[in-house]
Amino acid sequence: MRCRREVGTFAGGMDKDRRKLLVGASLVGIAALIVGPAFCSSLALREGPSDKKSNAAPKRPTGRPKPALEEDIAPVLARLDRWYAAHLPTDEYTFNLPANDAALDALERVVGVAMPSSWHQLYRWHDGENDDRHGHIYGLPLLPLAEVEAQWRSWVKILAYFKGDPYVIPGGGWPGGAVDPAYINRRWIPLTHDGSGNHIGIDLDPWPGGRVGQIILYGRDEEVKVVLAESLGQFLGWIADLLESGNFRLKVEPGEARLRAFALRNPPSDHFHEGARKLLGAPGPYA
Repeated sequence: MRCRREVGTFAGGMDKDRRKLLVGASLVGIAALIVGPAFCSSLALREGPSDKKSNAAPKRPTGRPKPALEEDIAPVLARLDRWYAAHLPTDEYTFNLPANDAALDALERVVGVAMPSSWHQLYRWHDGENDDRHGHIYGLPLLPLAEVEAQWRSWVKILAYFKGDPYVIPGGGWPGGAVDPAYINRRWIPLTHDGSGNHIGIDLDPWPGGRVGQIILYGRDEEVKVVLAESLGQFLGWIADLLESGNFRLKVEPGEARLRAFALRNPPSDHFHEGARKLLGAPGPYA
């Protein structure tokens, strides 16, 4: 778990405390999703210093983001199929069957936005996976549609608890002007989950320097949002390139500790989010 949580320590200012205390650990179930974070945040608000200030929403740059890319991701899915079949034990790494059109349409109705055609292709390939340890994206599971909806609804509930203020926790974006520095955005749709409230997801509300459908890091510990790729196809292509180049570890070395059995080799990292930031030269997750 990557979150930095220090309940009972309130020195240093309201923003620092909020970063440590708000939002429950695993975002699983209503109690963990809402009651836990609500308790922590209310505790911080009650006992925080008296000179706390509200956080003004950052000014959105003028202009419009680039439109979503139209892409056929079948070739990259075939590359991933070949690599997974050759390297991952099938008794541990198992995808679900493809999603049907009715399930895809239902998810779009829930989130209230049309998803890119590449997203439809991805879920017609497999409806994610159910294992939260042996995930196909360097140890991170591709979420099944039911879990995509559950995670998205959880963030919407947390946003409601914050009285609709997505900037209650200060953040940032990288590259500058490409991604909303909000803590929560209803148009961020999760693709993966790390078990600690952090996601790789599709950004359907980018800032003018970005592109609709870009792939970003966001979540509980991802205060500085990072653009990983301009599109889902480019992101999956990047993953395939890394795997085919041999940049992976599948076994625990003596004296080595890691969160997942499947991780990057270079830079050595137990969490793909951290390794991805280093590969791209992006800043760290905390504002």
